[in-house]
Amino acid sequence: MATPSVSQPDQATGLAAALRRTIRRSVPLTCAWYVFDDWRAQRRLAKGNLATRSGSRHQDMPLDQSIAYVERVYSDYLAYAGRERLTGVIGEIGPGDNFGLALLMLGHGATRVHAIDRYASARDPVQQEKIYHALAARHGLQSYFQGPPGEDTMRGLVRHAGTPAEDFFKTPPEPYDAILSRAVLEHLYDPIGALTDMAAALAPSGILVHRIDMRDHGMFAGRHPLTFLTLSPRLHRAMTRGAGRPNRILLPTWRAWLAKSGLQGSLRITRLAGVGEEFEPAAWADIDERHRETALQTVRAIRPRICSSLAAFDDEDLAVSGCVLVAEKPGHSAVNNASN
Repeated sequence: MATPSVSQPDQATGLAAALRRTIRRSVPLTCAWYVFDDWRAQRRLAKGNLATRSGSRHQDMPLDQSIAYVERVYSDYLAYAGRERLTGVIGEIGPGDNFGLALLMLGHGATRVHAIDRYASARDPVQQEKIYHALAARHGLQSYFQGPPGEDTMRGLVRHAGTPAEDFFKTPPEPYDAILSRAVLEHLYDPIGALTDMAAALAPSGILVHRIDMRDHGMFAGRHPLTFLTLSPRLHRAMTRGAGRPNRILLPTWRAWLAKSGLQGSLRITRLAGVGEEFEPAAWADIDERHRETALQTVRAIRPRICSSLAAFDDEDLAVSGCVLVAEKPGHSAVNNASN
């Protein structure tokens, strides 16, 4: 029997897969690849190419799971904020490939939702229309579309693709009653500057709600989960700036910003290094002791290799790999009392 021939495309695919495996086996080669890929990403952005598959969560997700995800994110924001509704003008940073969350907020009291994103996530228009149809039917929101359900026909949705949050909130078009994000701040080039501008853009009694994922997002999959903290700042920046990979802003920096912000708020932990499961936001002391010890052991195993710019952080702070930041601006009465 003759041996089946292998086509050139199959050969190319096999070679590419072998090359990826070789690169993954070496931290220096992995870093070199990310530096190259980041250079490519910067070139694409410079040419005005905003396309990305990052944030394309709903592309391959079954419809019922998409609906459940949108509803869960909306419920999470309400729980984090401690509010029954999010009303007025809302800023949603990094909406990804679907604006179902904006639809739910508009249907429950928001007047406008500004969707702000440096990139434009790849989206399947047919799948998106199915999601909007289903959400509108479940929540009685058909009247929020001026035509067939879609982002182009959603009343109250204002899109800002290609506008980084760092730039948008320097000159916001109007005050905001809430500014929200989920797993986005870790991708900003200057999240602390952006947070300061967001705080200034809040209306009295306005609120920031940001869920922050401080993991490496698979950059060094299969290795110690804190490997990315061992890289020098210069190398890490060269690997991440153009492509929007994690910025390595850790818990102490978020905490310091909140303390100086003039806002009333909290930081609660949702993930720990070396612990697979995510949990409801909690203070360190309220997290299962077994999880805390696992995370601390994870930190200690790599502590000698942590880069000098992060080595001053204590083990507990390095052990935190996810949190929720909530911060509220004083209302009119509090502002008036302060001025008196």
